[in-house]
Amino acid sequence: MAPNSDSELVNAVGRALALLDAFTIDDPSLSLAELSRRAKLPKTSALRLARTLAAKGYLTAVTGGAWRLGPATAWLGARYQVAFDIHNTIEPVMQALGHVTGHSISYFVHDGASRIRLLHVPGEDAGARKVRIGEPMPLEKGSPGLVLLAFTGRKGKLYETIRKRGFHYTIGEAKQGSASVAAPVFGARWNVVGALCIGVPSKAASETLLRGYAPALMKAAEQLSRALSEDQAGGKPLALARATWHPA
Repeated sequence: MAPNSDSELVNAVGRALALLDAFTIDDPSLSLAELSRRAKLPKTSALRLARTLAAKGYLTAVTGGAWRLGPATAWLGARYQVAFDIHNTIEPVMQALGHVTGHSISYFVHDGASRIRLLHVPGEDAGARKVRIGEPMPLEKGSPGLVLLAFTGRKGKLYETIRKRGFHYTIGEAKQGSASVAAPVFGARWNVVGALCIGVPSKAASETLLRGYAPALMKAAEQLSRALSEDQAGGKPLALARATWHPA
């Protein structure tokens, strides 16, 4: 039997993926009726599948009975993209930023329920502090998590402020002895794929210091965004269409 024969395919998985494929850049949210039509499924089947996908973070119900892609899809895309770019693209930019600031640099992604540190470049002030790669951390505490929430569309005054200025900083919020300033990293069409973060011991941190690092941080994040949006086939940058909430 051929490994990809139709008899080995799982129909329910195919139908669920058809729902995810129904969304486009121009249609970030869809009614159940439109989902059903595009996926070629009865409404009852589409609803059951949508609720199942929502329970796992791949879809989110919005006002008026519509649906949109959930945060787990961003994490899936980030893992795919970072798997190819982590050492050739992301790490060199982090090392350069660490050289400029003298502090530790981390790269975080959103996994749907938490933030995950994928890469870490220790700074001159790192000392004996242990940093765990791959450990889930809170999204709603610390600048990287709040940046990820802001640029995946979280509503609220704080998130509007973060989106407007393009970065965020915290002191002693996620961890008592740590402070940080973070900025978003985007892939093609300004879909957020991660957060670049400068970590500073809280005893040495101040609002002025962290704000002072923002220009270099945002420049590095933009460099990564343009590199990660590159067309892998042709090596040419894709057009980066700014969402309405992207900082000017």
